[in-house]
Amino acid sequence: MTAVGASRESADYDLVVVGAGFAGLACARRAAERGLSVLVLERQSEPGERIHTTGILVKEAWEEWAAPASLVRRIQRVRVYDPRHRFVELERDSYFFMATDTAGLLRHLVEKTRRSGAEIRFGAPWEGVASEAADTTRDAARGSMRGSRRLTLAGSGAASGLTCRFLVGADGARSKVAESFGLDGNRRLLKGVEWEYEPRDGDGDCLHCFIDPECAPGYIGWVVPGVGATQVGLALHRDRRADLRRFSEKIDGLFGLSGRRVLEKRGGVIPIGGLLRNFYAGRVMLVGDAAGMVSPLTAGGIHQAYRFGKLAADAIADRLGGGSRDSSGGADAGGPRPGAPHPGDVVRRAYPNHALKRLARWGFDRLPVARALQAGLLSWNVFRRVAETVFFHRTR
Repeated sequence: MTAVGASRESADYDLVVVGAGFAGLACARRAAERGLSVLVLERQSEPGERIHTTGILVKEAWEEWAAPASLVRRIQRVRVYDPRHRFVELERDSYFFMATDTAGLLRHLVEKTRRSGAEIRFGAPWEGVASEAADTTRDAARGSMRGSRRLTLAGSGAASGLTCRFLVGADGARSKVAESFGLDGNRRLLKGVEWEYEPRDGDGDCLHCFIDPECAPGYIGWVVPGVGATQVGLALHRDRRADLRRFSEKIDGLFGLSGRRVLEKRGGVIPIGGLLRNFYAGRVMLVGDAAGMVSPLTAGGIHQAYRFGKLAADAIADRLGGGSRDSSGGADAGGPRPGAPHPGDVVRRAYPNHALKRLARWGFDRLPVARALQAGLLSWNVFRRVAETVFFHRTR
């Protein structure tokens, strides 16, 4: 186990966050800034040990939590290709994306979170709850937080015997925290796989997106000129085989991938069903991928992770009546502030509806978009307007 940040003599915390990804770190950092005593538990042995995301930041995510220039590469144009590799090129004056050194970015975020006052323990998997307050089953009408004031964590490792006043599960699309508390799980998932190739100057400065129903049914393929590598990936229905080698061969004429060394391989699942109905209960709440906080159309989740991780932290601090950190590092087992809404209610009210994106996802899954482009049934002008809406959130 590796401990990052100052350890405490007390085993009592205001907030325990499970998962040191984008959502968990955003939540932990903000909660610590609000004065809560915060512990983050992460099963990996170090930040970015295993990456499960492409790590692209949209403009809004960058504005939420900027990173050093050495960890990012700014991209302002998008090329969207049909199956014949004809493309439309998209750009909006003020909009941009950031390719990232994702492992480096996570290390940076861990350091920022530690400096805010949160403690982070690596090599510390979630092992469940030894005893739980009477309020961990959500009151159907109000999501109450009545009863015992602390949860006691289970296990034989780093979390054994720790207690907290609130628990946040930020442990990914297949959340163990959700299972422990009987919360909803993500059922609609895409499967993603990505290889990092040696970079070349000829890869350009565009985010390249490929509509390819053969290799990427249900989503797209992509090439990203990244930080110290060129990222090539696919996302597709989880019941289909991901053949990234075949995709790389198909686009070899554009990028010359066959002569390059593969530096790293990564993969994971992406929830696309939207915000879960039951993502909180009493003193427990899910955030990030664990709660389904991912765009059902673009499958992007880092902006949502930052935004709603911080919002959750503010709502938890308000609900708990502020922070309990003092000069000795002890924790006050105070009760919730009367009249403050449940943090889950706060997040649910603020979360976007995404109705149009869910409709677009339904259409993309069921309508032959690629064949319509090839047959001329879908004009390129219409396709351009749709693509601009998807990537830049509005038409020009």
